[in-house]
Amino acid sequence: MNAGYSFPILKPSEIVACMADLQIPLSLEDLEKPSPQRMIAVFEAFTDVLMGVSRDQFAQPDFRVLEILEHPELHQEDVTLMGFYRQLFKLVSEVGISDFSIRDLIKPEPGHMRKILSGIINFAKFREERLAVFENCTQQSEEIVRQKALLQEKNQEIAERVNTMRLQRAEEEPSYQRMREKNLALTAELRELKRIQTAMTSDIENLKKHKNDSIEKMNNTQFLLANCKQDCVRLRSRIVPNPEKLQQALVDMNNSIAGEKQSLSAREKQYRELLGKMEAMGTVQQDLAMCTKLMEECEFEMKKASTAANKLGLEQENRERKKQELHEVNVKEQQMKRQLANISEKLNRHAKQQESRKQSTDAKMRELSAEYETSVKERDLNQAKIEVNQNRVSELDEKIAAIKKKIEVEANSFQECYTKLKTRGELYCAELAKIMSS
Repeated sequence: MNAGYSFPILKPSEIVACMADLQIPLSLEDLEKPSPQRMIAVFEAFTDVLMGVSRDQFAQPDFRVLEILEHPELHQEDVTLMGFYRQLFKLVSEVGISDFSIRDLIKPEPGHMRKILSGIINFAKFREERLAVFENCTQQSEEIVRQKALLQEKNQEIAERVNTMRLQRAEEEPSYQRMREKNLALTAELRELKRIQTAMTSDIENLKKHKNDSIEKMNNTQFLLANCKQDCVRLRSRIVPNPEKLQQALVDMNNSIAGEKQSLSAREKQYRELLGKMEAMGTVQQDLAMCTKLMEECEFEMKKASTAANKLGLEQENRERKKQELHEVNVKEQQMKRQLANISEKLNRHAKQQESRKQSTDAKMRELSAEYETSVKERDLNQAKIEVNQNRVSELDEKIAAIKKKIEVEANSFQECYTKLKTRGELYCAELAKIMSS
């Protein structure tokens, strides 16, 4: 509690009025001459109203303390009083009274009692003013509990999803490793085939060029052969007389034709080999296209795996963040639970107080009703008596009036007699004076 905390010291009449508002009986005489029994009863009422600690909780002291004492039956009341003093000390310390001691229970002083009661009443008024804040805190606590339940459900769903993804990843890990190894092997094979394709493309270009040259040469040779045949047909008519030269020329031409045929056969063989190589290259190109497609699929799968890994990382980060938030919510929940428990305890005490007040009020109402009925009966009896007395008073008034008239008449007659006697006396005295003077 703050040492500088202060509260107004109330007047005795104000203290009695506030105590009446709290339904705690206290009189001005109790404040002027406080007794231990009366002050203990007042403080017990305060602890019951403000702390929810009733006298019954101190009726059974701690047996562990009693076991330590040599004669516990002699100290039972003292132990109970000390337990009550500890609870009361907490209350008065919270309201800003630092000089409270056991002496205030055993031997209370009027001035100090006035100060203590002023502080406790000030706290009770402050407590009543803060009931709206308490209700707001209760609503916030309920809202936080509801949000916590929702967050726990979301966290449970996320945890289940993460566990499912982990299990799925663990199940897919062997196939993923196999695909990765296969992908690496296919990548190496694709690179090798790419290198071979590059080399074979160069060879194919060279072979195509050589093929075109060979076709061109073959066409030229066929053209020359046709021209030679035409020349042979034309020269047959011009056979020279030297058959040996002609035969030699024919042999040379046949040799030339045979060489051309061999060269043509070699060219055709080379052409067929080139066709086979081109077909093989087509097959290789198809294989390369399939490998490229497989590589693209592997790259797509790797991207999917990378995306899934990133998502898993994000989910793990979210899960850690949710764990932190859940921890904070749990801490807040514990705090709010403690506050809610205190508030619930205070509400229960307040309800009990209201119930006890209601019961006491009902009892007082019944007593007042009985007193009212008794008062009505007494009033009717008194009214009847009053009417009888009024009749008697009327009669007495009449008698008094008659007596007054009679007394007035007698007084008048007495006055006349007195006047006559006085006159006679004066005459007698005058005559007596004359006689004495003569």
